[in-house]
Amino acid sequence: MIVPNLVPTAILHKDYAGLEAIDGFLATQLCQSLGSQNAIMQHLIMALSRALRNGHSCLPLADIAGQTLWSAVSDIRTGTGAAPGYTFDAFSVLMDSAQSCAITATDEAPLVLDNERLYLRRYWCFEQQVAQHLLQRMQVHPLSAAQQMTADSLLAQLFDKSAEAQVDWQARAVEEALVRQVSVISGGPGTGKTHTVARLLLALQAINDRPLSIAMAAPTGKAKERLVESINNAKTQLLSKGIDQSLIKSIPDTAHTLHGLLGLRPNSHGARHHKANPLAIDLLLIDEVSMVDLPMMARLLDALPEHCKLILVGDAQQLPSVAAGSILADIPPHVISYLHTSHRFKEQSGIGVLAQQVMNNQAQESWHTLTNSEDLSLIADSEFEAWLEHMCDQHFVPMLKAKTLNEAFACLNQFRILAATRQGDLGIEGLNTQVERLLSRRLSQVRLAQNYHGKPVMVTKNNHALGLFNGDIGIMWQTEKGALDVCFLQAAEVRKVDVGLLQDLDAVYAMTIHKTQGSEFEHVALVVAPQAERLLSSQLLYTAITRAKTTCSVKVSKPVWCKAVANKTQRWSGLRALLS
Repeated sequence: MIVPNLVPTAILHKDYAGLEAIDGFLATQLCQSLGSQNAIMQHLIMALSRALRNGHSCLPLADIAGQTLWSAVSDIRTGTGAAPGYTFDAFSVLMDSAQSCAITATDEAPLVLDNERLYLRRYWCFEQQVAQHLLQRMQVHPLSAAQQMTADSLLAQLFDKSAEAQVDWQARAVEEALVRQVSVISGGPGTGKTHTVARLLLALQAINDRPLSIAMAAPTGKAKERLVESINNAKTQLLSKGIDQSLIKSIPDTAHTLHGLLGLRPNSHGARHHKANPLAIDLLLIDEVSMVDLPMMARLLDALPEHCKLILVGDAQQLPSVAAGSILADIPPHVISYLHTSHRFKEQSGIGVLAQQVMNNQAQESWHTLTNSEDLSLIADSEFEAWLEHMCDQHFVPMLKAKTLNEAFACLNQFRILAATRQGDLGIEGLNTQVERLLSRRLSQVRLAQNYHGKPVMVTKNNHALGLFNGDIGIMWQTEKGALDVCFLQAAEVRKVDVGLLQDLDAVYAMTIHKTQGSEFEHVALVVAPQAERLLSSQLLYTAITRAKTTCSVKVSKPVWCKAVANKTQRWSGLRALLS
């Protein structure tokens, strides 16, 4: 007979749905290191391990008390019956079990119980580091009288004050950011985040006695290129306003990936820049902050010199980072400057309305908008094959027939198919195969799952030696000698790499929604497979919809759509409480 508070040996053999071998292994190892034989504690650690894999940074005991996790599956050990999920005890019992172990913040154990949340110590340390750094930088530092006069004069040039009845959210964001060492600018697509940031950088340069050393960075290579493109466009606009050219030239025209900025070495946790060797900069701008995970943010903040200003930019409604954490969503609202007005979508734009409704979890209203707007279309199951053929003829055939590389890239950026998952006929692997099969019937150059002229591809693994990173997109292009290069647009310049040097490439007629963050296309098609239902959330749909500038097509059933819109993913974290 198994004593309830001891670890039953059968736990290691039982196949709980949703758990992986690493969860049980970690629980066993940590319980041994703590000298605990408590079965409740082992299950708490397994739940914590699973939570970390799903992007949470901790396990709030109150949230899982009384919950049954890991739904029943066949008992592989016996081959008969079913193994039930595990039901956690009441909150008081969970707390008693956790407190029976020496895992307070000062115990230096591999686990930490803090504020009724269970952490792996390294993630507790990450949260503490991030909170400490941000709190130190959130204090308001008023401008001197001379600085205020300079700022007022420049802002009058930068922003149109004629429409006094309307709030200029961009001007307000700049004014608020001038008096803070850390500023957070958030807004949806087309609200002018980069437009605002370019003006903020000018104003910060103008009010300082000496030129600021500025660095710009983003989480991925694609997001970095988008940032540079947007900043350079903003600088061109500023030239027409009669702004001092030396100020405009002081804004960088290059950016880094976060890994590149810190000098993180491949296959290593070591970095060139850290607390003992900080970055030699006065101001750091990070774009697409919603994609930045907790460990990376802790590293970045540790590498900043004390005097350095920090500007965080992003859309808090987008998908959080792939790894643990939800930094932008955890920052308290009073610290964030929100840009409320979208200049991308017309007032009655179906895409803009749909995005707002999805963000607000309005399932029925959003379905009505999806099925009754000119710039939105619903693709019926019976029409999908014919629709896909039409999209190939309209967008992909012209790309493959393009006479120049610039023409091919222009075609590629017009249209993209998005999916929530990789596997299955309606995952990106199946969709890319379907597209290539259709194209092979039209063009002799197209060969299924092989290299060919005009093929759009995505780098799927970081290649530090070549300076190419996961998510970078290029087009295969035949040289005069008949060989194939993969051509990448980097800072408006074409970079060519022999295809033989790149092993990790996927076709990219279709791509996952996660990979599109930081991108935009004229027409987006969102294909939602029924089996992807468990992955869907309002944030995922919002991210997909807002990649579209003018047209969005969606293949989905009403029940799946409504369930996804109603599901707003919340990540467990203690950061918001620390910052409030």
